[in-house]
Amino acid sequence: MGPHARKNDGVPMAYQVRILTQYCKGCELCVAACPKGVLEMSDELTEIGVRPARPKAGVQCTGCTLCYQVCPDAAIEIWETADL
Repeated sequence: MGPHARKNDGVPMAYQVRILTQYCKGCELCVAACPKGVLEMSDELTEIGVRPARPKAGVQCTGCTLCYQVCPDAAIEIWETADL
């Protein structure tokens, strides 16, 4: 569980990172900032020719929000889920 992870009635919370590809300019700051290596750059291009960030399959986000904090374009959302 990450440093900012909260418990809801004793249940550890899990987190999901969502990249808003319409805002992502492919700067890779979020990839570099993630201490757990949750993010990578996509192989696919957006409509404007950018390779956006994306969550890696099988890697669990801790909810630290570092990627969210460094994103200059507000292209990242972090959602709490009850599933671990």
